[in-house]
Amino acid sequence: MTENLKSIVQSLNKLLHTDYNIISFDSLSEESLLQLLLDVFLKFGIITVKWDVTENDPDETNKTIMESLVKIQYTDDETDIAALRRGLVRGDKKIIYPIFEWIFENDELIMKLAYLAKFLMPLNLPPEAISIPEVMNLYSQYEIVMEEFKDIHQGYETAVQEGKKTRELRSDSVAIEGEIENVKKRIERLQVRLDKVPQHELLLESAKALRIEKDQQKDLTSQIEEQKQTFQRANVQNERLQKEYQNIRMATQGTTPKQMLDGIMEEGQVLEFMVKQKLPQELLLRQTEVQILEEVIDEPNIGREYLQDLQYKIDEVSREVQRMVETKMNDKSQQNDALGLGPFRQQAMVIARNKDLVAEQLDNLTKELNDIEIQLKEKQHKLESIGGDILLRGEDLKQFVNTLRAKSNIYKQQRSELAGIKAEANDLSETLENLKAQDPSLATITDDDASSLEPMFSRPDSPVESRGMTELSRLVDGLTRAVLGAREKLSPISQQLRPLRERIAELKDECDSKKQEQNIKEFMVIVVVYCATI
Repeated sequence: MTENLKSIVQSLNKLLHTDYNIISFDSLSEESLLQLLLDVFLKFGIITVKWDVTENDPDETNKTIMESLVKIQYTDDETDIAALRRGLVRGDKKIIYPIFEWIFENDELIMKLAYLAKFLMPLNLPPEAISIPEVMNLYSQYEIVMEEFKDIHQGYETAVQEGKKTRELRSDSVAIEGEIENVKKRIERLQVRLDKVPQHELLLESAKALRIEKDQQKDLTSQIEEQKQTFQRANVQNERLQKEYQNIRMATQGTTPKQMLDGIMEEGQVLEFMVKQKLPQELLLRQTEVQILEEVIDEPNIGREYLQDLQYKIDEVSREVQRMVETKMNDKSQQNDALGLGPFRQQAMVIARNKDLVAEQLDNLTKELNDIEIQLKEKQHKLESIGGDILLRGEDLKQFVNTLRAKSNIYKQQRSELAGIKAEANDLSETLENLKAQDPSLATITDDDASSLEPMFSRPDSPVESRGMTELSRLVDGLTRAVLGAREKLSPISQQLRPLRERIAELKDECDSKKQEQNIKEFMVIVVVYCATI
């Protein structure tokens, strides 16, 4: 809201040459806001006469504002006409601020609509005036002239657009001509340089022939690559077909035509049972469910009393069904006892139930098989997108895995060497820091480069040389003892750290090898699955 108010204030100051800020504008009275709105209408040409809110009647002011909003086709989906009219009478900020915002966002459209409203606004004639023939004729002429104005204005807009397009084409043509001139100048410069070269025509012919030969070589190379890929795909397809042939041959080995025919007949019987018994039952269940749902949809709004009544009816029907089932079972038991068919009926019921269970299991397994085939196709597409059309198999795959292992071993060896060098460098840097702490003079010596050491020791007034040979020997002995002491102190720590570093390096190598083996296993699994599906 603050950003919108800020943009409104900036646009008002620019249009009306005022110096409002957000606080002063937001604290304006209702009459001042309406006056600003009318001043904006005047600047955009929506009204043609300066309107003073204090000198005119509020109803007239409201009428003028509403007519102006109609001219510029202002609409507010959140506010109806009556609320908009009441808000304008009160000078409500929630009504006026959106009007300001919409006007300043569509300033070009507002100017155009204000211009067209001068000629296209319909006249509100009373019924008494329309009944007069002369007035009716004039109104008809007014409508005809209005339609002519619409056609003329549309033609004007079309001409303006065509003029813009013409100017754009003209500027484009000028730019193209300039580019043509630049290209001509470059060609002339190149021609001058070319004329200075001896036998340039022969060189040009040779270059042209070379370019043709390179193009032909490129085409031949691409053809060779395509043929290689085609050959590899054909080999892959051949291997797949050979595997399928071997599998079929192994599956049919030792099988007689009679056995194959019996298997086909058995499969046909299963499918016949599914079609004649299982599917009609499922279809009947689905139709019953659809019918129940349609009845539920067609029912009116369900209340508590309706539900209680329905539950009471359901209970009565359930009791009646239970009673009828018991009666029927008693009758059947008596009849079966009289005829001796009880065991046979039970066996028939068990067989029918087993058939239904087997059919349901077959249906579930078929659905599961379809889902697995869909997942397998997705995995195949994913594998093709990762590895391309050509997949490594057999010896090529083994060679690729061996190459990966060799590179992994080299990487591990070099990384362990690098870790040892880093550890040794850390030990040396710690030793150097300890020596610098014991003798501060070493800090200045180690910070200088080799070129600065010679002049430092060659100066006659150097404090190091002025000490004499005895002093230097004593200093060297002290430094040697300090170095030996520091090494003795560091040696147990280094011995403790070295196995830890080696253990860390071994763990890192083992972790990397496990990761690499896992990646190789995943890749092998994907390849095996793809080969099995092929």
